[in-house]
Amino acid sequence: MPDTSKILQLLDGAESLGRLRSREDAYREASGTVLRFLGARHALLYKVAADREGLQVHPLGWRIADEDDDYWLSGDSMLPSFDPGALLLDCYRSDDACSLHCVDGDWTVVFAIGPHLRANWLLEIHASSRPSDLELGAIATFLRCFRNQQEQWDYANLDTLTKLLNRKTFEESFDRLIDRAAHAQYERLMSRGPVELTRPCWLGVIDIDHFKRINDGYGHLFGDEVLLRVAELMRRSFRASDRLFRFGGEEFVAMIYHADDEVITGIFDRFRLAVETHQFPQIDQVTCSIGFTRIDPSRLPAELLGQADEALYYSKENGRNRTSQYESLVAQGLLHAAQENVSAAHQAEADIFFD
Repeated sequence: MPDTSKILQLLDGAESLGRLRSREDAYREASGTVLRFLGARHALLYKVAADREGLQVHPLGWRIADEDDDYWLSGDSMLPSFDPGALLLDCYRSDDACSLHCVDGDWTVVFAIGPHLRANWLLEIHASSRPSDLELGAIATFLRCFRNQQEQWDYANLDTLTKLLNRKTFEESFDRLIDRAAHAQYERLMSRGPVELTRPCWLGVIDIDHFKRINDGYGHLFGDEVLLRVAELMRRSFRASDRLFRFGGEEFVAMIYHADDEVITGIFDRFRLAVETHQFPQIDQVTCSIGFTRIDPSRLPAELLGQADEALYYSKENGRNRTSQYESLVAQGLLHAAQENVSAAHQAEADIFFD
């Protein structure tokens, strides 16, 4: 029989989730709370999503017992070893939306978090003993609180149409991106820490080419469908840990965590080509232009946004449907003094946003 005060402490912990400002912090806290409550060895959290290709499961991160530092994944390097469909069905058969398995005395407990038959997350716990039914019920209640708080977070922070992050959340997310880049730079200089977390961070601005023609020629309903399809392609092209925004109208922003210089252009180009080859209803082909810059923690956020925007402007002025890196353009001398006024105008717009 578990300690009742311990269960009350678990449920009281749900209140603290509502005070966390970022979704990633909520993921960390929820995983850590369940891990500590059960006295388990480690916990893993996955994002579950369904698209036209079927059920998709993306790892978000993992926690290890008695370790202050967790390794929060910045990519899909740790793919799940289970069949998500079968596992979810097993969870749905339980009143507590959980699945239990034991192999050689090691227990794996997986909780489906979200509406019945439409889970949004999977929380996987590894323990040395089977949790009691009372403990499982308490965790299920805690995770329902977590889900409700995440739904409130979605309402406040996601774009109504595309369900990408909205512009209001951009400044706070940018601060986190700067912190990540500064930490990576420090770890790189000190030659320590996981290689994954010493790679630089990036900011990209994406604009749908000739979007006004789409709205004028086909109507706003088709324009909205293009925005929805582009947002879906963004989710499929970038990693679950990257931050994706609808910045306004046909403009989108991507914050890319920890990617090497050698691959970052390919990452953005993968999305650009996905848009170019996608069959949009009635419209057939749509393209987009992209500009991006490396995050230098010593520069002001408005300046970095201006650099990405200037690279986007170069893509637009040089044929569209292309990806341009600010630093590469400067190194090649392709950003000339005549463009300084353009950059200053973009900088002024960014300054207004960050005031």
